Amino acid sequence: MLLQIDATFIFVFISFLVFVFLMKLICYKPLTLLIKKREGLLYKNKETVNETNNKKAKIVENMKKELSNAEFEGSNILKEASDKNKKEKQEAILNKKEEIINNLKDYENRLSTSSIEAKNILKTEVEQYVKMTVSKILNIDENLVNVDKNKIEEIVK
Repeated sequence: MLLQIDATFIFVFISFLVFVFLMKLICYKPLTLLIKKREGLLYKNKETVNETNNKKAKIVENMKKELSNAEFEGSNILKEASDKNKKEKQEAILNKKEEIINNLKDYENRLSTSSIEAKNILKTEVEQYVKMTVSKILNIDENLVNVDKNKIEEIVK
C-alpha cells in the first residue's frame, strides 16, 4: 500500500501547515527572542566578568608592585638606620676614647704635679730630720747644722 493522495490527505497536509505556521507565531518566535535576550545577557555577563578579572589582575599587579616597593623602601630604611647606628656608635666610641685620653693626660699632669710637691715636701722633711738627728747626736743647735742639699736631692730621687 502505497501512499494515496485524496481529500483527507490534502486536509491533513493543510492542517499540518497551519499548525506549523501557528506554532511558529505562538511558540517559536517568543522562544527565539527569549534565547537571543538570554545570549545577550550571557555575553554581557561574560564581558563584565572579563573586565572585572582584568581589573582584578591590574589591582593585584599594582599591589605586588607596591608591596615590592614597600619592601625595598623598608630594607633601605633599615639599612640607613643600621648605618646611622653604626656611625653614632663609632662616634660615641671615639668621643669616649678622646675623653679617656684627656682624663689620662689630666691625671698624669696632676700626678706629676703631686709627685713634684711630694718630693719638695720630702726634701724639706729629710733636711729637717737630718738637722734634728745631727743636732741631737752632736748635741748642738739645729740652726748651726749645715746640710748638703745635693745629697738630699740624690736621696729623694
